[in-house]
Amino acid sequence: MIEENMKKSGPGVWLKIAASFLLFLAITGGLAVVLFYNVVLYNLPMVDVDALTVDRKILITVPKGSTLSDIALILEESNVIENKRTFIWAARYMGAEKQLKAGKYLLPTQAPNHQVLKILYSAVPQSIRITIPEGKRTAAVYEIIHKQLPISRDSFYAVLKDTALARSFGIDDRNLSGYLMPNTYDFDPGTTEREIITTMLKQLDAVFDENLTARMRQLRMSKREVVTLASIIEGETADDDERYLVSAVYHNRLKKKMPLQADPTIQFILQESPRRLYHKDLEIDSPYNTYKYKGLPPGPINNPGKASILAALYPANVRYLYMVADGTGRHIFTETHYAHLKAREKLDKLRKAAVNKK
Repeated sequence: MIEENMKKSGPGVWLKIAASFLLFLAITGGLAVVLFYNVVLYNLPMVDVDALTVDRKILITVPKGSTLSDIALILEESNVIENKRTFIWAARYMGAEKQLKAGKYLLPTQAPNHQVLKILYSAVPQSIRITIPEGKRTAAVYEIIHKQLPISRDSFYAVLKDTALARSFGIDDRNLSGYLMPNTYDFDPGTTEREIITTMLKQLDAVFDENLTARMRQLRMSKREVVTLASIIEGETADDDERYLVSAVYHNRLKKKMPLQADPTIQFILQESPRRLYHKDLEIDSPYNTYKYKGLPPGPINNPGKASILAALYPANVRYLYMVADGTGRHIFTETHYAHLKAREKLDKLRKAAVNKK
């Protein structure tokens, strides 16, 4: 019956149906475009207009080697975007998938996808500035870096044991602990443990220029011996002028084959916060105990700076063999054991007076 009516109606009915169908397609197609722009590119809920308000920002780190999916997850978990899937669609639509850079970014929370993507592929990533002070032990160096970069402790220490890496920098040591040159560094987020350590080794290598290398050979010392002596000097004093006198004491003792009797090496064995040493501490059996064993210890006891390296290579031209703290942060230097004992008596009196005041 319907078929007969359609035949009686003629082609006009078919034109109306076709027109209605085309209109339907246009409307649904338009809605699809609106939906795509609203939900995918702009990341906007269809009802909640308040989501357009973006006034809070958060610092986001995109590690090196992150995929689009990794970045989307980081942004979703940080509340920068609402949905990682729509963010991925938007990135692919905008052709930004391969343009997103590792780095540190200040991003608005709950921002439209297109806005976040524009920041990620057009902004210059912020590097992370890290300062390593002189004389820090390697464990402390790791902690300083780890607070600002997501590095692995196991990977960091594994690189330090890379003897091939050590040899490539002319270091005859089985561990690179002590050769991490103190300085201020700018690292990109996602920099690997190997890249960090290599950068610090290159900085140390730069310190050992032609002049210092020639001086090292003149003294018949290896880089390991120079850095080891520098680390002891670093542990003894932070006074730039005194470093050369401290260096002279140790050079003179080495020449006379006397034990160095360096307190910083005992502190290194104890692995505690610096404290007053006792006679029992000086009896610890360790190759780092410079009271029991002559010569330099096996390797550096901290990571010394350039000032101490220079002092290790250029000791003052004096005949001092002894030194003792004077209670002010500096030292009293003497040539004879008798004068040294007198200086110690003076220090003991100062300590007793300080205790009595308490």
